[in-house]
Amino acid sequence: MSNDRIDDIFEEAFKGSNIFRNKNVLFHDYIPERLPFRESQINRVAKIFSSLIRREKGSNVFIYGKPGTGKTAVIKYVLNKFTDFVREKGINIHTSYVNCRIAGTEYRVLTSIAQDIGLHLPFTGLSVEEALSRVIFKIKNDNIPFLIIFDEIDVLISRYGDKILYSLTRSGYESLSVPYVIVGISNNLRFKEYLDPRVLSSLGEEEIVFKPYTASELEVILRERASIAFYKDAIDLAAIKLAAALSAAEHGDARKALDMLRVAGEIAEEKGASKVSEDHVREAYSRIDVERTYEVVRSLPLHSKLIILSLIKVGGGPIQASKLFGVYKSICESIGEKPLSYRRFHGLITELSLLGIANRRIYNYGRRGGRISSIRIDGSINEILNIIRDDPLLEDIAF
Repeated sequence: MSNDRIDDIFEEAFKGSNIFRNKNVLFHDYIPERLPFRESQINRVAKIFSSLIRREKGSNVFIYGKPGTGKTAVIKYVLNKFTDFVREKGINIHTSYVNCRIAGTEYRVLTSIAQDIGLHLPFTGLSVEEALSRVIFKIKNDNIPFLIIFDEIDVLISRYGDKILYSLTRSGYESLSVPYVIVGISNNLRFKEYLDPRVLSSLGEEEIVFKPYTASELEVILRERASIAFYKDAIDLAAIKLAAALSAAEHGDARKALDMLRVAGEIAEEKGASKVSEDHVREAYSRIDVERTYEVVRSLPLHSKLIILSLIKVGGGPIQASKLFGVYKSICESIGEKPLSYRRFHGLITELSLLGIANRRIYNYGRRGGRISSIRIDGSINEILNIIRDDPLLEDIAF
């Protein structure tokens, strides 16, 4: 690309877009003033949170639903309203929202909670047990009601178990003067299988399930966002309808629908079009799938990639989890890497399934046969293998 063309790109950016008025409303972290088709869920969550205003123990709650069904948006919407209300009324309540996938480790989950309750934990140097002990002590010592939200809680549980949840819920029982509410948000209903029965009984007091959006519901959502995101007459209604229909066919994922509109608008800008059309949406649909797979696989930790390589080695599956574990261990040995425990291995398979990279099915053969997991690659083996080959640690064994 010549320098002159680069200058043109910068000049076009300086002049502004003739397509987008406010692109930010099409990103996942934008919380709109209204969340259509989620009113009942909003009211239930608000009712649960409101118990803390009266210094009463509220119900803990599990929130389930496929990606893009509005779980996080609803929780953040209610949380924002809740924190504004208690601040205005001068009510002292600790609130903490943690995305467990972004936090990554138990220690970082704890440091995030600690920061929100006014406790300093060093970046490194403490054990998880000591950090957890300090968080529990601070909660008890402050005697202030607390609300903790664990988004993508299944990631934390599958990797590290339920130690944090157990300690938080037990501390609540031991110190009844501290009212609390704990919220767990998950894409996976089966993650409860990893929980200690005592934690499950404490946390499973209420459950809210978010159903996928229908095509007509997605169209309403997209039209509302598009009216803010795009200039008037800068997008065809047919393009909005197509994005809604394509997303409804894939589990009613509103996030993907919003991504499609945003990328379609970017494609229209690249091509110098004055309006976003159905063709732009179709191109965006193809581009998002390719980019998503690349980013997901590229950013996976080493042992998740080794599990994928194990699946590729057996032709993509399906294969029983116990047999796949043997293949995984042999690959680990070939590169001098210590294999994970079977439980951690199984947790990573659950995570790969949630990400859409692997497909896990559980067959129940009764008391005698037990439960057997079967796993297979979900996607193009060659495409995934090429992405893994970009990792310098694995380029020599990525057959």
